Amino acid sequence: MIVKMKSTSDPYYSNSVFNRFVPLALLYTAVTNLAATVLHPFPGLRISREPLLPEDSFEPSGGDIAIVTGSNTGIGFETAYSLVERGYDVILACRSRERGERAAEILNEKAAARGASATAGRAIFLHPLDLSDFSSVRSFVDTFKAKYSKLNILVNNAGINTTGKSVDGFDLCFQTNFLGHFLLTRLLMDHLLKAKNRYSGEGAGKEAGRVVNLSSVTHHFVRADEDRFQSKGSGLHDEEWWNGCAKHGESDNTYKESKLASALLTLELNERYSKEGLRAVTANPGSVNSDIWRNYSDFMLKYVVGPLFRVVYLDNEQGSRTSVAAAVGKLPLGAHYLQPYWQPWPIQHTTSKKSLKQKLSALSFHRSYRVQFPVFEMLGLYIGHAVTKARLPNDGKGGLFASSELWKSSEKLVGYGDTCQDGQK
Repeated sequence: MIVKMKSTSDPYYSNSVFNRFVPLALLYTAVTNLAATVLHPFPGLRISREPLLPEDSFEPSGGDIAIVTGSNTGIGFETAYSLVERGYDVILACRSRERGERAAEILNEKAAARGASATAGRAIFLHPLDLSDFSSVRSFVDTFKAKYSKLNILVNNAGINTTGKSVDGFDLCFQTNFLGHFLLTRLLMDHLLKAKNRYSGEGAGKEAGRVVNLSSVTHHFVRADEDRFQSKGSGLHDEEWWNGCAKHGESDNTYKESKLASALLTLELNERYSKEGLRAVTANPGSVNSDIWRNYSDFMLKYVVGPLFRVVYLDNEQGSRTSVAAAVGKLPLGAHYLQPYWQPWPIQHTTSKKSLKQKLSALSFHRSYRVQFPVFEMLGLYIGHAVTKARLPNDGKGGLFASSELWKSSEKLVGYGDTCQDGQK
């Protein structure tokens, strides 16, 4: 696929200003939560604290399969549990067999203790998956395909925020968060296209598989023209620039770059496969007190960031809500980015039920999506999920130049080959 680049200004914020936005995000959180508390006595204005799901969702039939990476802990664990409750057989794709098998045992016991219905699914540990090792990704896919003939839902959830060098020689963070997921998605594409997801609503249509890519608010802070450790950025999110993201020691911003790559993967998957029924959605879980912070020192976790996290961050179950809505929800056309906070600008909630979320601002429910000021996605008033827009490069093609360049770079980096295994270019 060839897309011509139109030179325009870079819409992204500098990496260096991220920390300057934190006080504004804390202020926004305090103001919106105070407003919700003040308005609570008034039914016509009350903001429900109960998270919403879309007005319709997939109704799994026997044998429908989901894969959730990084699902032995944190957001991935809660995402897997929600899908099990809904009736999916969920493959827990994680590095450690011991931790994966234990997580599957806990999830199944938890579902049984909650009185799960006879139609509930189950959690399954099938084979270890180490996203920082391409041979492990291929081994996992081979094992999966030997047992299953389709894949209904793929949630690319796993992630780290530390760096290093992978066994394949790439930046550890960028490979774990993005390249490993890219290879996993490409290798599973034939099974995703074989799936038939059905909605529960009367007369609702069908879709092929659903892919959920986890991003974060940090994707707003990836300028292509910023200096890196080893070189100055090209000024474009082109193939050369993405190669630099993957190169160990090239960039000091690989976590944020990996989260932008995840959002652009959603864009490119929809461009390439939507006509075949596949749909990809980006989920921003919000700021979550999850295991992604496990590499902080004990002192930092106990006395510095830990207390702040407990006060203003979401828990893992709350953080999983955007992933679950993205995985099973009947979303409006053009809804490809979900985040968990109430927004003061036009957004779209994917429910038809009237509530304070609609009554608070008529503008908030126009069927148009806009890129939000990053402060409003860093922290805020938790409402479950709302549709906004990811920040895409100004390339004159709605981000498709950057996403196609990313695709081209990634296929070469992971060794996928010029001709795709599923027959697609």
